[in-house]
Amino acid sequence: MLYSIIDVETTGGTKNKITDISIYTTDCKTIVREFHALVNPNIPIPYFITRLTGISNEMVENAPYFHEVAKQVLEATRDSIFVAHNVNFDFNVIKNEFKELGYAFSRKKLCTVKLSRKIIPGHKSYSLGKICADLDIPIHGRHRAKGDAFATLQLFKLLYNKKDDVFFQNLITHRQITVSNNLSEQDLNTLPNTIGVYYFWNQANQIIYIGKSITIKDRVISHFRSAVKKEIKLCQETVKVTYENTGSDLIAQLKESAEIKKFYPLFNYRQKKIGETYGLTYFTNNQNIIELKIDYLKSITNPLLTFNKADKARQFLRNCIEKNNLCLKYSSLEKGKGSCFYFQLKKCKGICCGKQSVKEYNKVILKVITSLQPKKIKDSIFTSGRTSGEIGVVQIENGVYKGYGFLKKGTDISDTRLINDSLIKQKDNRDVRRIISSYMKNDLS
Repeated sequence: MLYSIIDVETTGGTKNKITDISIYTTDCKTIVREFHALVNPNIPIPYFITRLTGISNEMVENAPYFHEVAKQVLEATRDSIFVAHNVNFDFNVIKNEFKELGYAFSRKKLCTVKLSRKIIPGHKSYSLGKICADLDIPIHGRHRAKGDAFATLQLFKLLYNKKDDVFFQNLITHRQITVSNNLSEQDLNTLPNTIGVYYFWNQANQIIYIGKSITIKDRVISHFRSAVKKEIKLCQETVKVTYENTGSDLIAQLKESAEIKKFYPLFNYRQKKIGETYGLTYFTNNQNIIELKIDYLKSITNPLLTFNKADKARQFLRNCIEKNNLCLKYSSLEKGKGSCFYFQLKKCKGICCGKQSVKEYNKVILKVITSLQPKKIKDSIFTSGRTSGEIGVVQIENGVYKGYGFLKKGTDISDTRLINDSLIKQKDNRDVRRIISSYMKNDLS
């Protein structure tokens, strides 16, 4: 059996294009073939990525584009198992590059992070740098594809020599490359890729985690493929996964929120411990300029939006300012005299230095405020149902959330008695109002 040990360096960000790729194909005795190349991503490489990898825009300026090396990548990985440290990252980056070329890249995979946890347990960290240091595997060229790929190759050979080819064949054949002690990927494949809420149960028949997704199976499997320690602990304690279809993402969100409050699962600690602490508000200062501001929620009467972390709130506000050419100084993000930093970048029109009138600035601010204000919840909301012959309903009476339910298609939706008979009654609270307001703001259906 052949294994292709792969590492890629990328631009990061949402596009995440390859800048460097290295592939060693081995039978675990010798290197059968190899391929290494810098790749021109056709987008700028951020400075912090250059600092990390040493790969600059100048280095890749004359390098081939991915479509020029695509055939070599296919040849280098032909008839072999795709192996990488945190394999889903490298695999998905390459898969997306091929997708842009109209080709569906597919390979069986193994992850050296998960293999290491299974074969040599007990290490404090399984990052490539830390695990290689623990095992005296040198890395010549850290954060370059060739250096990291060769170190991963040495790690994989060490793991391979502790087992045998049959062990690895079984992992691939049965696809048991999850972190679960009790479930295989075949068990998880019985889940549907429908919209709904899913539940993780432990040996004591307790619900330890509740989540929601528009594709239940894919989302559940992603938990079991994660290299994050908290996810690994959750999956190791899980003995079964159940689910309930909801037909729509809105009802899934409402059900998930209610179920977490009802069962208080051990691993839903983020939802339990982290509430919405910060809010976005506005006020008129003594110069009659309307200012946006992030403040503690308890200090705000009518917040436009709420956030669970200050940095998320500030980032949202900064994006809002940049998008609408607003001023950093009149948004509590910059202090000092004179013009703000964005004015120097020509992103602010100059309210901070007398280049823009108060009337013109306030007109823009009021448009932003209006766009951010949640719509009032007046009427019930109807969504798709769990089947083609059904519709979902989120019942609102006099502005108060009453619950959700399901009706047969063709039911008279003006008949509140029929709606109430189908209703799964729920409590109104800030969380459900946020969910419903977000749904209405984005016009989801």
